[in-house]
Amino acid sequence: RVYAELKNINKHFGDYKASDNVNFGVEKGKLIGLLGPSGSGKTTILRMIAGLETPDSGDIIIDGVRVNDIAASKRGIGFVFKNYELFRYMTVYDNIAFGLIVQKADKQKIYERVRELIKLIGLEGLEKRYPSQLSGGQRQRVAFARALEPNPKLLLLDEPFAAIDAKVRKELRSWLREMIEKLGVTSIFVTHDQDEAIEVADEIIITNKGRIEHTGT
Repeated sequence: RVYAELKNINKHFGDYKASDNVNFGVEKGKLIGLLGPSGSGKTTILRMIAGLETPDSGDIIIDGVRVNDIAASKRGIGFVFKNYELFRYMTVYDNIAFGLIVQKADKQKIYERVRELIKLIGLEGLEKRYPSQLSGGQRQRVAFARALEPNPKLLLLDEPFAAIDAKVRKELRSWLREMIEKLGVTSIFVTHDQDEAIEVADEIIITNKGRIEHTGT
């Protein structure tokens, strides 16, 4: 069944049309790749789903609910950006726990959830390290764990491997696929790397000049 859907989405930035009547749906538990050149509107689509941008017209529907007027923080979305956005002066543990600390969650609950996520991303023993003491691939895993911390129903990944060298990127691709299959979380990731899209995604949506040109496996 369709879990997230964009209907007739249009978005301008001044004279520039970033989204030109965009329509697509994502089935529950699927990993969808948005593939296209820079400036084709991929990131704008992701940011509108997340609630970081507002469409000029059209509907964004998540799990049967129109979310256009729902705040970003209330949409149940995890977001991984291309450049990790980790807090430099916080340990791996505190970076992952940040959302729970802000919510003033129970200390024991925080501990259990963070342990679970650190195990999931395979970084046991590195909890006390700072981002500067990690490799690019490890940092991106921490960013991924942080996005998963609130148990999002929808995961958005904006070129998650762009800042990582080619060899590690290959490892991370298969790692990401396995993670998402294991968690069963509906995911959309943006890339301009055709190999990456083919390797990672269940379905690929090709964007160009703000339009969707083609959709397929």
